[in-house]
Amino acid sequence: MKNNNQKVIKKLSQRTMKQSRMRNFFAVAAICLTTLLFTAVFSMGFGMMQMIQEQIMREVGGKFHAGLKGVTMEQYEKISKDAEVASSSYNILLGQADNLKKRQAEIRMPGSLEEIEGAFVNLEEGTYPKQETDVVMDTITLKELKINPRIGATVHLEYTFMGEKIQDDFTLCGWYQGDEISHASQVYISEAYWNQVKGNYTETDFQKNYENTGNIQGLVNGNLYFKNSKNIEDKVVAAIEHAGYTPESDADNKESESPVIRYGVNWAYMSSRAESLDMETVVLFVAAFFVILISGYLIIYNIFQLSILREIRFYGLLKTIGTTKKQLQKLVYRQVWKLCGVGIPIGAVLGYLGGQFLVPILAKGGTYAGESGFYFNFWILIFGGVFSLATVMISCRKPAKIAGNVSPIEAVRYTEGTLKRKRSKKSKKGAKIARMAFSNLGRNKKKTVLVILSISLSVILLEIVMTAVGSFRIDEYLEERIYGDYMIGNANWTVAAPRELDFRIDEAYAQGADTWQGVSGKSELWTLNSEHILSEKGQKQFQKLDKEGKLEEGLYYKARAEDREKMGRGELALDERRYAYSEDMLENLKPVKGEIDAEKFRSGKYVLLEQMTFLENAEVGDSCYEPGDKIILQTPTKDTEQEMVYDENQELIGTFLTNLEKKEYEVMAVVENIPTSMNIHFFSTNSITTILPLEEIKQSPEATMFAKSYTVEPEFAESFEAYLKDYTEEENPSMGYLSKNSVREEFSGMIEGVSAVGYGLCVVIAIIGILNFANSMLTGILARKQELAVMQSIGMTKEQIRTMLLWESGYYLGISGIISVIVGSIGASFLVGALNDVIMCFAYRYTAVPFFLMLPVFALVAAAISLIAYGQTQKKSVVERMRETQ
Repeated sequence: MKNNNQKVIKKLSQRTMKQSRMRNFFAVAAICLTTLLFTAVFSMGFGMMQMIQEQIMREVGGKFHAGLKGVTMEQYEKISKDAEVASSSYNILLGQADNLKKRQAEIRMPGSLEEIEGAFVNLEEGTYPKQETDVVMDTITLKELKINPRIGATVHLEYTFMGEKIQDDFTLCGWYQGDEISHASQVYISEAYWNQVKGNYTETDFQKNYENTGNIQGLVNGNLYFKNSKNIEDKVVAAIEHAGYTPESDADNKESESPVIRYGVNWAYMSSRAESLDMETVVLFVAAFFVILISGYLIIYNIFQLSILREIRFYGLLKTIGTTKKQLQKLVYRQVWKLCGVGIPIGAVLGYLGGQFLVPILAKGGTYAGESGFYFNFWILIFGGVFSLATVMISCRKPAKIAGNVSPIEAVRYTEGTLKRKRSKKSKKGAKIARMAFSNLGRNKKKTVLVILSISLSVILLEIVMTAVGSFRIDEYLEERIYGDYMIGNANWTVAAPRELDFRIDEAYAQGADTWQGVSGKSELWTLNSEHILSEKGQKQFQKLDKEGKLEEGLYYKARAEDREKMGRGELALDERRYAYSEDMLENLKPVKGEIDAEKFRSGKYVLLEQMTFLENAEVGDSCYEPGDKIILQTPTKDTEQEMVYDENQELIGTFLTNLEKKEYEVMAVVENIPTSMNIHFFSTNSITTILPLEEIKQSPEATMFAKSYTVEPEFAESFEAYLKDYTEEENPSMGYLSKNSVREEFSGMIEGVSAVGYGLCVVIAIIGILNFANSMLTGILARKQELAVMQSIGMTKEQIRTMLLWESGYYLGISGIISVIVGSIGASFLVGALNDVIMCFAYRYTAVPFFLMLPVFALVAAAISLIAYGQTQKKSVVERMRETQ
């Protein structure tokens, strides 16, 4: 027999909630904060992955799913008609602007408006090219040409087309904001101009030119957009095959006379966006997720458990009149759902806004460039709400079970901690206030443990975050990124990755810096490119590294298995990058094998080798040679020429040098990786890097000074930097410079993201801890009103009761403090210390600041809560309070 008591349960639930306003406040606040944290973490996760994907798209140069490289118009049209292709666009490359030195600018004829928009080009002013001399350019290239972005401005461009040097004047018909992250700026010309330049050339001429030079001028670059981004490579391969052509990936496996189509997949879609997150960011998100889960569980569980125990008599009375276990649990869960209905939406909105605020900060401090806008995703709110709801349900499971299983007799007799029979305790020392307070902590051990954990968690987390932030070493970062106060060089060197291997410095630029007032020190950095044939001993070590998988492998030149075998037999030369520095800079080279003797090194008979660490599994000191080995280095002379290397398809795959001068050196030491401030930011496949004395390298006519370092007296620093800025912007934009201040700001930005997220998480977790403590103390003291009244009735004074409650708070804080110091210190040492070899310029450094910062704050809050709660119990007389629960 069933009875319909839904309305009764609903009414009981509503009335119970009205009587538990304080519980409701704490519960809604806890649910709101938990949801806020979950949503903020998901917001940051989604936001970072969205930005990474868009950043990669900007690097690649478009939103397209796949690209066809250097095809004919007929081939493009056939492939783009495939059923899987939702839309397509194309462009034709004319060449690169030769009169732009600081920025690579590709001159293209777009096939449609979609092609331009797909390349993230949004005009700030003007229209797309229509007239023959119309041109669209970005602000970066216009700035280098010293042209204000103004419609109608005349733009002079120089480029090479099919081996012919061309110079033309264009009219700016539109301009857009340049994007530093993209590998090149796009200069768009009209179809009419393309037809005029093309003249009598045919696609056959362009194909032959590509076969001879590797230049895809005049051929079509097609961009394909599929219906979705799943299995892109399979789709483009199928589209090529359906059109009757052979995909490049199958060219070696199929015997077909059909044309081979080169294609590429936009790697913004190829790899999982989550995999694109750097390890520090992944660890940060995972750690934050589990901390939120634990802290949310602790407070919500404690709130509802205390609420159930406080109302245990009520549930017991309901049991006596026939309410079933299931009905009581439903009564509890109805309240939980209503509280979630208020807390989760508020928390989700606040978490979304918090994520929107933190994502740009986190992006600024990570390895991400470009715009860091936040993109709304409805799933962020869904995931945040679902995980928060799951946490609440898990937290409330045990309290609901307690309510359903309560015995009516036990419920009527219950005071805090009396559901289980207590053993009697005898003492000869009497009832001292401090001992009574300590005993009270053991009355509900579970509540005590939860409160202590909740308080400790925020302090431990702050200790880990502050230790991590304080462990970033700006001195190491500055040493890695810059030598001296300023460094000048070609713009190809001052950027993170060189556009071309031209590192020559304008003589007038260097002379001006050399003679500037206040320059107290200067150092030179030189380089040259050469080749090295391994000695017999070097060959054996190279083969050993290859067998251990420590060399780069791939389908490109000198990474192929046959090329590595030839290098290991001395039949093929390794690329050699040679450096030389002023003697004072040698102290920045850290030996891992052998020692650096500056006097011996100056003799010109010795060479230093950089360790060969191409892959992650490389070990410190890996090298083809050991200190004491004799090696022969080859140096380019005035008669040296560069010869081309072609594969079996007559495609250019590499070069080699002729007429090199040989000289024997002794290896003095193998050093760690050369700091970024002392190399050209370019590395060849499976190459060798050597360091010779400065005078030794200068003997080669091919040697180039790629950078110069300056130490400047503080009072002249501002004028010196003004000179560098003016010269690089006005006199010669192909030159650049670095300053210690700009590098220091770069470092500050790098850790700003970690700090913002970490400290933000600490603040919310601290609030959760305070709420948990406040709820526990308030509900505990208010639930003991009768007990405190009885104690007063037998002679205990108000001052003694107040002191007892303060002692209870003190014990909570004392135990939490001990746990926080021990666990926080060990946890920070273990977790932060593990990052020493993972994060650049990072070394574990202990700090005790969080303990001195947080524990006094918690002490003040604890004392205030205890006194406020005690004041609430004193509003009625002792007799009224004793009668209240009878």
